[in-house]
Amino acid sequence: MVSVQHTILTVKDWIIMNIEQKQFAPNAPIPSLYEISRTLDISQDNVEQAIRELITEQILTEKFQEGYCVKPEPAFFYPVDELRSITKMIEEVGCTAGTIIISQDPEVPSRDDKKILNITDDQLITVVERIRTADGLPVAYCLDKINQPDFDYLHLNDKLSLLQILQDNPGFKVAYATCEIEAISYEPYISNALECAPEESLLLFKQVHYNEDDRPVLFSMNYFKSNQMKFQIKREMK
Repeated sequence: MVSVQHTILTVKDWIIMNIEQKQFAPNAPIPSLYEISRTLDISQDNVEQAIRELITEQILTEKFQEGYCVKPEPAFFYPVDELRSITKMIEEVGCTAGTIIISQDPEVPSRDDKKILNITDDQLITVVERIRTADGLPVAYCLDKINQPDFDYLHLNDKLSLLQILQDNPGFKVAYATCEIEAISYEPYISNALECAPEESLLLFKQVHYNEDDRPVLFSMNYFKSNQMKFQIKREMK
C-alpha cells in the first residue's frame, strides 16, 4: 500500500513539474481538486494537503473566488548585504529605470531625523519624495532625507540614481549603510502611489547611509510591493 506521505509528494512533484514546463502559468488557477485527483488517482484529501503544503512553501497561493493559483516569481532581486541602487536593480532584469519626482523641499528635521542624521543644530535637510518605475510601471516609493539643506536632486535626475549622485558629491560619498526591513500592511497613500490592490502588502526598506568619516548623509525609506521583491543576505556562523 502506498503511504499517504508518498502520495502527497507525488501531487506536489506533479504540480511543480507542470509549473516548470509552463503548463501552469503564474497567477493562473491550477486544475481543481477533483481534476487532479482523477488525473493522479489520488484522494482529494491528499491532493488538498499537498496544495496546502505548496502554499506554505510559497509555490502556490489562494485567491478569493479564483481558487489555487501559481504564485509568480518576484520580478526584482535586491541583495541586502551589498549597497545597490534601485536603478541598478531595475536595469539588471532588462527594464528601463525611471523616476517620477513628487516633491523636493528643504525641511526642518524632526527629533527622529536629528537623531538618525546626527544633527544637533537648526540645520535644514532636503527631503525628496519620488516614485521609481520600471518600464513606466511603479516599483518603489522613496522618501529620502539628505543631510544638506540645498541639495538639488531635481536638476540631477537624469542620472536617476540618488546613490550615484551622492557618490559623485565630495563629502557625501557613501562608504556603508545600516538597514532594517519591515512588513507593512495596506497604507492608503503609498499603496495607491504604487497601484497596489487592497490585499497587497508592502516592504519598508529603511537605510541610513554613512560617508567615509562615519557621518550619516542620507536616511532613506523605500517602500516596495512585497510580491515584486526578493531579498537575500549571506549569514555566517560565529
